[in-house]
Amino acid sequence: MSNSIENTLVLCDLDNLLLNAEGNLPQLHRDVLQLFASRGGKLTVYSQRSPKVVRSLLGGVRLSAPALVCGGILAYNFAEGSGTALCSFAGMEDSVLKVLPAAPGIGIAFQMRDGTTRVVRMSEALEAHLRQEWTSFVLSNAADVRGEEVLRILFYQDKKQVPLTALLEKTLGEATVTLRAERMAPDVVALLPGGVSGTAMLNAVCPPAGYSAEQLTVLADCTQMTELVQLAGNSVVPADAPAELRLAAKQTTLTDHDAGAAAELLYGMVRAAEKFA
Repeated sequence: MSNSIENTLVLCDLDNLLLNAEGNLPQLHRDVLQLFASRGGKLTVYSQRSPKVVRSLLGGVRLSAPALVCGGILAYNFAEGSGTALCSFAGMEDSVLKVLPAAPGIGIAFQMRDGTTRVVRMSEALEAHLRQEWTSFVLSNAADVRGEEVLRILFYQDKKQVPLTALLEKTLGEATVTLRAERMAPDVVALLPGGVSGTAMLNAVCPPAGYSAEQLTVLADCTQMTELVQLAGNSVVPADAPAELRLAAKQTTLTDHDAGAAAELLYGMVRAAEKFA
């Protein structure tokens, strides 16, 4: 067998390329992942979800490097059961955590450094997401949480017409200058303590597992992975990926994200390895 598959680490967008519309890992993708691993393939994932949810979704699928979870803010080593936070709300207890907006119809959840989710304020949208993503949680008071333990703050809107961005700017004031807001879904906004560079994410994944950037193949379908796509030795995006990803990537699959783009790449690597066996 060629060593190319064994010497390549694939970082795959779990949420958009491996899960189906219901948020489950289909049997087809599970079979391809097992075949890929049986031929010496090395895999890790990027996900907006927490470590516990990612582990539950993957089941017996083993990862060969730390996974980038919670939107890339936490590099989590499942083999060791520990994670490295790439940024946090350290020192922002008074300026951010204790002055979050208390508007009706807006749920607030903290994603924590230890992989847990703490709900500060419940809403219908937040409850629906927790159920859909199989996320366990603990009800908490923001005043009792230390900033260094908070990776990001998630806001869930019951009504999409609520001007959440304007509300955050009004409530948090000058603190918003250093913060970063990302729209994750029509009813979800993530507030980050700052941006996490692609270089920081790459260094949190590759060196600990013994890989270089040149040995990394990124398979992406979300714009948060654009810098990783640009830095990796190889990068692949589905045919229907956002324009900026298609421009940044070295390859584009023949299939769309929901038609087997991840399976196309992984199975292609297996076939190439078998060809030179």
